[in-house]
Amino acid sequence: MKLFDKVFGKDFIDSVPLRAGVYEFKVEEQTIYVGKAKNLRDRIRQYRNPTRKKKHRKMCEIVRSATALTFHVLESEKEALLLENQLIQELKPQFNVSGAFSFLYPALGLGFENGVVYLSYSTDPEAFDHTIFTMYGVYRSRGLTKDAYYSLVRILSFLGHREPPHRVKQIAPIKFTLVSGFRQVQADLAVGLSDFLNGKNRNFLRVIIDALLEKTSARSEAEKIQEAVNTLVVFFREEANRLKKAKKKAGYEREFLSQKERDRIFILARFTD
Repeated sequence: MKLFDKVFGKDFIDSVPLRAGVYEFKVEEQTIYVGKAKNLRDRIRQYRNPTRKKKHRKMCEIVRSATALTFHVLESEKEALLLENQLIQELKPQFNVSGAFSFLYPALGLGFENGVVYLSYSTDPEAFDHTIFTMYGVYRSRGLTKDAYYSLVRILSFLGHREPPHRVKQIAPIKFTLVSGFRQVQADLAVGLSDFLNGKNRNFLRVIIDALLEKTSARSEAEKIQEAVNTLVVFFREEANRLKKAKKKAGYEREFLSQKERDRIFILARFTD
């Protein structure tokens, strides 16, 4: 007998609606996995008839762990995606990874105080002093966003005077946060960086390349600088500009997108012509 039939009964599959919706695998009252489907019966049938493929191993583990399976029938795939996202954020089921850790989505920040430009990377953007910092994002990839932060630090170190760590430490004493400070950064660079982080345009990269060409110390580090610029090009395309386009399609007007809102906005954008 199939594992699915042992757990739920061999006739269970016939009771699953032929509709779009969300399903929850549970142990007693605790949800251990949330999924969505255009057709619930077709999707659940995959749990009943898994193959030996690696992607189906998780299905077997979920079925083996569960004691109950419930459904939310909805009118469309869009509604299913929105409810799935909401339930994953609220319940944080054991077997859900994507969407369950939106609190780890990173942000970059720009701060200005007493002639110092501060650049930050953080997964706790709400903790910042917003009279000093403007936050950008949130972005999805921690790895790519952190690489962009380090690339910007490397470049700004040539274009300004970097503040000692002990002076910077108090400006944002927040866990899971990186902050660097720079003096004598040109105002147009700061404005261009703001537009860059917002995904508006890449003009900042052209400006910094022109400025770096005038720095003897930068020319001697040309290979490392080119690597930093290449990282920023990828970050702009994959994170900053993609986020800007999604917000526009979804009709989201605020500059900063919170961690909890991000997945929802991308779902809405996906179903907007």
